[in-house]
Amino acid sequence: MAQKQQYVCPVCGESLLNDEELHLHHKKPKSQGGGDNYGNLQLVHLYCHQQIHSGTICSL
Repeated sequence: MAQKQQYVCPVCGESLLNDEELHLHHKKPKSQGGGDNYGNLQLVHLYCHQQIHSGTICSL
């Protein structure tokens, strides 16, 4: 998955390989019918994931 994203966090644009904790993010939430399929998941940094879910930034 990291390779598919060219090792870049889609939220902040920084490298995924900077020793920050990574989380799997559902592009389309499961509560809205999104699944656990590869195309609906992306790797993001922990802090970026928290920003998405706090509403600080738009969901990707």
